[in-house]
Amino acid sequence: MSLQAVVIGSGWAGEGHTIALRAAGVEVVAMCGRTPEPAIAKARKLGIPNVRFDWRKAVEEFKPHIVSIATPARPHREMAEAAASLGCHVVCEKPLATNARDARAMLTAVERAGVKHAYCTTSRYGPAVIYGRKLIADGLIGQVREIESIAHTGDPSRMPFSWFHQLSEGGGLLNNLFTHKFGQVLHVTGGEVVAAAGEARRLIERAPVGPRVHDFRELFGPAIYQKSGEPKEWREVDADFGYTVMIKLRMPDGHIATALFQASVGRSPCPDYLALHGTKGTLCLTGPNSPDRIHHFDWESRKWEEMPIPQEIMASLPQADNFVQRDWNHLFREFVADVRGESYAGYPTFRDGWVAAEIIEIARTGQSWTSLPV
Repeated sequence: MSLQAVVIGSGWAGEGHTIALRAAGVEVVAMCGRTPEPAIAKARKLGIPNVRFDWRKAVEEFKPHIVSIATPARPHREMAEAAASLGCHVVCEKPLATNARDARAMLTAVERAGVKHAYCTTSRYGPAVIYGRKLIADGLIGQVREIESIAHTGDPSRMPFSWFHQLSEGGGLLNNLFTHKFGQVLHVTGGEVVAAAGEARRLIERAPVGPRVHDFRELFGPAIYQKSGEPKEWREVDADFGYTVMIKLRMPDGHIATALFQASVGRSPCPDYLALHGTKGTLCLTGPNSPDRIHHFDWESRKWEEMPIPQEIMASLPQADNFVQRDWNHLFREFVADVRGESYAGYPTFRDGWVAAEIIEIARTGQSWTSLPV
């Protein structure tokens, strides 16, 4: 089955989605952007034949099988609803939406249209997450009772002001880090959220106005930071750069486990980690965003042991230049196979994105234990 796609967004995610779609055998017929110069440059770099600056007209013009949404979150709802109304299958970057109401509306739209839908919490495809899921299912650490996800991001206080600093655009750590960490926990445990509590912390009051950034990767390059002198202009930041979230998960055997998610600015000599504590031991997953190492602590021997990732798991991963692209390729490989009717591998969907949005709203409003809507 020959499939075609339109990619909306011409930054880092737009490039990543394009490469992943092609790796899955899909023809990308057009890329949509807002700013002509960078959008045209990106399309030329990737060899995409058509560039459009009105995404709605582009989808109507090309009538693709797949619409891939690779923009900041504010326009996600109207894009997804429009694509679904035309019968297009939809892939959407995280966060799914800037609030739970819009995320729920997006889920409703794709379900009513009967189209396939995927949500890009791609770090769940880290090799340690895949292996950890198998080890837990095999009973290595017994019944999982407690889970910890701890992360530090470094100090972004001198990062130039961008959509990342604005809640209205889908900025902040809850939208862009918690979503990935939450996806890892759901995948490794197979659990279902029943309640959540939490808080969000702004931590950064303002950010300097600097050169406009079109590709998100540029925000993390050394040249982007102010090296000396005081910036002439600052803007207020309303996005969260610290969070504490607690979740109650109903595990596959019916028991309840509790997960703690903590992240903030700053550095730590310890690596970020995801730890799962069971009745027989602990698994600790580490690695840069997409975990690639796993250690096991056994209660009987009282020893830590590194568990090498099996070669068959490593061989099953898509080939790519870096782990971010590898994980995008993995998601799109599974999604496209489902669109073609070949197989369904349990990739994250808009439902996962809506549940994450509900939890984020609970944390942002500082609620104590709150049951999630069904």
